[in-house]
Amino acid sequence: MKLKYLSLKEAENILPNIECDIKKLININHALSLLNSIDIKYENDYKNYETRLQNIRLNKKFHYLSNNFFRILENLIKKGCFVKNLDEGIVDFYSFFDGREIFLCWRIGEKTINYWHELEETYNGRKPISIIKRKKRNNIL
Repeated sequence: MKLKYLSLKEAENILPNIECDIKKLININHALSLLNSIDIKYENDYKNYETRLQNIRLNKKFHYLSNNFFRILENLIKKGCFVKNLDEGIVDFYSFFDGREIFLCWRIGEKTINYWHELEETYNGRKPISIIKRKKRNNIL
């Protein structure tokens, strides 16, 4: 499967769905962290029936949530997203500008994409999207 590149308009059109998926990932990630903090021991003690069942239930829940997490993440990747920082809800979209690959940069809670940056740059190196819009308006793109 090829990497999917999005125009600014295409990326902004899918923002509501992306935001929903990112919120799900954040919630699942918190649940996984909580489950991961529980010390599950597999002891060969035939008297601890309830403990063994509880450990199995916790393990099943962890794997169920983990599977959902990676399913959602895979779907985001297929849509052309790169989840840069889940804790901060930062997502980049693969795109092109001036004949080179760039990231359109978005953060959860934003209604539109306001920034972009080079592939090698970080969130701190982002530039205003107005640069891209201005070039497009002037038919330079």
